Amino acid sequence: MSVLDRFRLDGDVALVTGAAGGIGGAFAEAMAEAGADVALVDVDEAGLSETTEDLRAGTDADVLPLQCDVSDEASVDAAVEETVETLGGLDVAFANAGVATSVGSVVHADMDEWHDLLSVNLTGVFHTDRAAAASMRERGTGGRIVNTASILGLNGASIPGLAAYAASKGGVVQVTKQLAAELGRHDIRVNALAPGWIQTGMTGGMLPGAGEDEAADAVREQLTERMAIERLGDPEDLKGTALYLASEASPYTTGEVVLVDGGMNAFH
Repeated sequence: MSVLDRFRLDGDVALVTGAAGGIGGAFAEAMAEAGADVALVDVDEAGLSETTEDLRAGTDADVLPLQCDVSDEASVDAAVEETVETLGGLDVAFANAGVATSVGSVVHADMDEWHDLLSVNLTGVFHTDRAAAASMRERGTGGRIVNTASILGLNGASIPGLAAYAASKGGVVQVTKQLAAELGRHDIRVNALAPGWIQTGMTGGMLPGAGEDEAADAVREQLTERMAIERLGDPEDLKGTALYLASEASPYTTGEVVLVDGGMNAFH
C-alpha cells in the first residue's frame, strides 16, 4: 500500500457529530472526499439537511443524516445503532459536537450555563466515544476515534468567561488519553484534534460583544498577532489532520492531542 493509499477510506463508515456546519461539516466533507460513507449527527435539523445535500451533490458517499442530542446517552446510542444498521458498520467516529458560550467571569458565572456546556462538550464526547467503542469492539475489526479538543484545553486565555469551555476541552484531552490506553488492545486508536481560533459561527460566542462589532474585532486582531500564521483559521485548515487521524496513515498514533493552531501555542 502506497503512502497516499493509506489516506483513502474506501469502504469505511464514518460518523461525525456536530456535522451540520463549521468544523464538523469540514470533517464530514473530508471523510466523504476520501471515500467513506458518512453519518451526519447533529441537533440542528435544518443544518443537517443542507450538509447532506452538499455532500450528496459533491461526493459519491452514502450520507445518513441523524438528528441527535449528544448530551442524551440514549440519543447517541440510537444514532450509532442506526449508522451500523443503515451503512453497514462503523470504522471512524468524530466526537466533535460542542457549544462555545461565555458563562460569565468567574465571580459572576452562570452555573446553569456551566452545566449545560459541560453536558455537551465533555459528557457528549464521552457518550459518543463510548457508543462508538462498543460497536467497534463488537465487530472486532478495530477503529479510529477522533475527539475535538481545543487550544483552550491546554492553555488559558485572558478573555473572561471561558472557564467552562476550557474545563470541558481539558476534560476531552484527558478522556482521549485514558480511552487510548484502555482501547489500544482492541485495535481502537483514540486521538484528539485541538484547533486554535477557527472562524465559525460558534467561535463568535466566545468573543466579547456580538457579531462584527469593534470589541470583537479588537480581540480578533489581538489573537492574530499571537499566531505564527497571521490569520484566524478556517474549518478547511483542519481537514488534512482530521483525515490523517481517521485513516491508516496514522497506524501507530494514539493518545495524542494534535494542535492545529497557526503556531499560536509556539508563543506560550
